[in-house]
Amino acid sequence: MTVTIVMHGTLRRFLPDGAARATLDLADGATVEDALAGLGAEKDTWLVAKNQAVAERDAVLESGDVIDCFEPVAGGSEPGGEPMRRFQCRFAT
Repeated sequence: MTVTIVMHGTLRRFLPDGAARATLDLADGATVEDALAGLGAEKDTWLVAKNQAVAERDAVLESGDVIDCFEPVAGGSEPGGEPMRRFQCRFAT
C-alpha cells in the first residue's frame, strides 16, 4: 500500500534531501509506528495525525492515507527538572 508522510519542522531530516513530504510503500496492515520506524523517526516524533485527525501509533494505515508528523516545539521542564517559568510578553503597538 502507498501512504504520504508529511514531516514538519526538523523532522524533515528523516526524508530524502530534507523534503517536507514523501510517498512510502508499506506492507498491508502496517501501523503509524511501522512507518515512523522505517524512517528512523519514531523517537523524535511527538504527535501524529492520520488524515488530519490525531492518531495513536498503533493505528493501522490504509492506502491513500496522509500522515502528518510533528516534533515537540515547547514546554516541558528546564534542566534539573524545574518547571518552566511563565513570563508576561508585551508588544509595542
